[in-house]
Amino acid sequence: MKDEPTKDLPNKASFEDRVFARFDAFDARFDSVDARFDAVGARFDAVDARFDSVESRLETLESRAYDTKPIWERALAAIMQIGLEMGEVKIKVSAIEDKVSGIETKVQNLETEIVVMKVDQKSIRNELVDVRRELKHLVREQLALILKFLLEDRDDIRDAEARIRELESKFA
Repeated sequence: MKDEPTKDLPNKASFEDRVFARFDAFDARFDSVDARFDAVGARFDAVDARFDSVESRLETLESRAYDTKPIWERALAAIMQIGLEMGEVKIKVSAIEDKVSGIETKVQNLETEIVVMKVDQKSIRNELVDVRRELKHLVREQLALILKFLLEDRDDIRDAEARIRELESKFA
């Protein structure tokens, strides 16, 4: 072996230059890492600012929620009251529907009875027309008989009056 192994190195720069070059490389790498950390820090600052913004907006929303909570509670109570009233209305509407259904049935029965009564009325009317015709015929016949008897009686009365006049004239 040789006594001085460092003499045969390919880089002929001095040892101090080489050490300083290495330090410079380390410095450059540290500067790069430091720049990266600065960029990451800036990002963290931006994220932190966004979190602060979100937190402030959340606080605003929460304060508004506390402000509107009584309103929402009243609205919810009103909605529940309306729901109860709608249930009562549904019950009443159901009762009305039942009554209307009963009325419809009664009206249908009345319509049926009216139709039957109309048919009966027509048959009675036809019977009355027939009875009237028959009665007119019978009345005419009776009047004809009465007229015939009157005429016969008239002749008989004239004849009797003539005889009475003759007898009166004979007794007078």
